[in-house]
Amino acid sequence: MSDYNIWILEYAQLPNYPDSALMDGAAEGARLLPFYYFVLRQGDRVALVDCGGNDSEFTRDMVDSYGFRAYSTPDKILPRIGLRTDDIRDIIVTHHHWDHIGGLDYFPHSQVWIQQREIDNWMAKWCSPPRLKRLAYGLDPDTSAALARAGGDGRLRALHGVTVVLPGVEVRPAYDTHTAGSQYVVIDNAEGAPWVLPGDVACVYENVGGLEGTEPLIPVGLAHGSQERCIRSADEMLTAARDDVRRVLPMHDDRIFERFPTTRYEDGLRVCRVE
Repeated sequence: MSDYNIWILEYAQLPNYPDSALMDGAAEGARLLPFYYFVLRQGDRVALVDCGGNDSEFTRDMVDSYGFRAYSTPDKILPRIGLRTDDIRDIIVTHHHWDHIGGLDYFPHSQVWIQQREIDNWMAKWCSPPRLKRLAYGLDPDTSAALARAGGDGRLRALHGVTVVLPGVEVRPAYDTHTAGSQYVVIDNAEGAPWVLPGDVACVYENVGGLEGTEPLIPVGLAHGSQERCIRSADEMLTAARDDVRRVLPMHDDRIFERFPTTRYEDGLRVCRVE
């Protein structure tokens, strides 16, 4: 087993986000939606799980049109825990939406771990005829070039299913859930149950049984695959965490900052030390 320090770095907030997008069947309600990625550190080896967005025209349009606040890029967020973009050796991409993969070009030396199925699905969506363009919603047009640069440099690791990417760190597919080739991360630290980083297959605690993990699983509202696959994948994640929901770290839940030691900065963004 390996010991990783785990950090949550918030890089944007979206007020009044509808619960219907987070929980299938939610007819009303809204909440603050935090956007963050994870840092895994073991000695000198530092990895990210997802990498936020960039500062392109596409991203600025998304930030402005939705009303994001305090949006910031990785080169400005990582120094909050004493890191630079050049310190990141590996980036595990849970899925291909702009807010998870858009920051790749800030890391020109990092290995990129993503499911081949997700790459193929990005291209299929982007090349869809006009009446299918809704499928391309949330895709950054610069993603294909960023992946091509990583591939040309020999840094792209296109995966086919379960893969050990680092000592004690395994990715597992959650195909046909939030996206066609989503994957989640299982970190097998020396003490306690494994930590599970679910990507957008579990955006909030309700997707994995609530804050205590005792409620029925509610799938995410935005799913390009099936609701059944979302539920079954969430069940797999809880099983991987030995049914301890505190070891599952949803991707967009404001309450996560109440569970672990957190520092809030003047811009309102937060840094959280999980372990």
